[in-house]
Amino acid sequence: MKQIGKLAFKCFCVLLPFVVLWCYMRQHMLAFVDNEAPYYIWNREKTNSEQEKQYRVIILGDSVANAAYVPEALSRDTLNLALGGITPMESYYILRDWLNHHPAPEVCYISFQDFHLQREDNFWTRIMYSHRFRPCQNLELMKVAVSYNEPSILTEHYWLDFLSYQLYLPNKYIASIMNAGFNQRYKSNSEVMQANELHGGRYIGRATTEYNGNELESYNEFRVNPLFDEYYKKIIALCLENGITPRIVKLPLPEGTQFTDHYKKTFEEYYEELQEAYSSITVDWFPEYPKDCYYDTHHMNSHGALQFSLELKERYPEDFPTLEPDAGQLGAIDDSIKAENKIEWILKWISGKDYTVLFYDQNGNFQSMYEDRLREAWAMEALTFYSVPVDRTEEAPEAPLVWGISGTEEHTLSAAVLWTEEGLAVQLDGEGPRPWVTASGDVLGVIVINNYDRSVVCMKSFLYVDEAFTLAQ
Repeated sequence: MKQIGKLAFKCFCVLLPFVVLWCYMRQHMLAFVDNEAPYYIWNREKTNSEQEKQYRVIILGDSVANAAYVPEALSRDTLNLALGGITPMESYYILRDWLNHHPAPEVCYISFQDFHLQREDNFWTRIMYSHRFRPCQNLELMKVAVSYNEPSILTEHYWLDFLSYQLYLPNKYIASIMNAGFNQRYKSNSEVMQANELHGGRYIGRATTEYNGNELESYNEFRVNPLFDEYYKKIIALCLENGITPRIVKLPLPEGTQFTDHYKKTFEEYYEELQEAYSSITVDWFPEYPKDCYYDTHHMNSHGALQFSLELKERYPEDFPTLEPDAGQLGAIDDSIKAENKIEWILKWISGKDYTVLFYDQNGNFQSMYEDRLREAWAMEALTFYSVPVDRTEEAPEAPLVWGISGTEEHTLSAAVLWTEEGLAVQLDGEGPRPWVTASGDVLGVIVINNYDRSVVCMKSFLYVDEAFTLAQ
């Protein structure tokens, strides 16, 4: 008996590190997961927990949808639940999760890259790796994949892979843990999830990087894999069962992308048949955008996404009514403006909103440039250009020219511009003056002010080069 006790104790000691590691992997995934896993975890938590805020519009789709739909530009009650690398199959379960914990939205936008209507490419490395779905849902996914004999899911040892991921076995996670070190990714992954929450689920293409390549695709045929066709239709049916209007959008691709006549014919045939079966759906194909609106051959950068979102809002104003922005929407807009590198896109962000952009005109030619060339080139609506008075102290030299562009027709400015011995300064209501420092010479100083909460969003400097303003480094 004593020997048995010793043996049991030794076995316990041998197994203890594995048990500790297993518990760690299960309970602290943010400490070591990499790539897009934090966004998948955010998506899981968002859809499966009740929200104080109600959302009228949700977005489903893959990475192109996640990049293209900008919630803060569309409305304060739009949420982007698209995830990079997924198909209609996973999106159906995302919608089901949402409806199990929230009131049904009024509208659901659905967009997929053609590739993800034909095959899986991230089922194991993202869906299973991140534990986006519950075990019963994962099992259902596997059974359907087996029934369709879907090669993009069924690996050589797919049931063994399934159990390894489902049970958090070290063979699937030890590389991530070794690369991350103990708890090394927790801070960065937590920050990623906070930023994702701020931007309503949009995380792909949130930058101004522009695509400079020439490798554009040619599309010869539109087809949908039978497995994903089934789930595509299940998404639509689930929407209609819950009183949700489904809107399918084929997102714009870069100029130069080729679509053959056969592709257009097969595309139209598929969606005509779909609309015959589900008469209330809408199908839109947006035309191509310039290449500088993308950061690669498919995904929009922040400029292309803002342009698309504004056009979509104009096409379906009933889905995105103009409402006073809430704190969350303002925070996301401010963050997007901070990342901008072009004045015209800053102005697109503030158009129709109570923001003001101030311009420190050191050369005295900004007014003529704006009125003669820039106003038409930038094609902005609902903007008001005006001269901003500068309060000058007695000791200060002659005050410089400062101009303002308001996002609305009423240019209410919650700040004063001061010219002192130390230089130019801006003073918000109820605060002391803060220096407005810019380099001397052919530099245009820019300040963006949020008049809703009376805050300075950012200060930037631009150089005028080749008849365009370039962000000064």
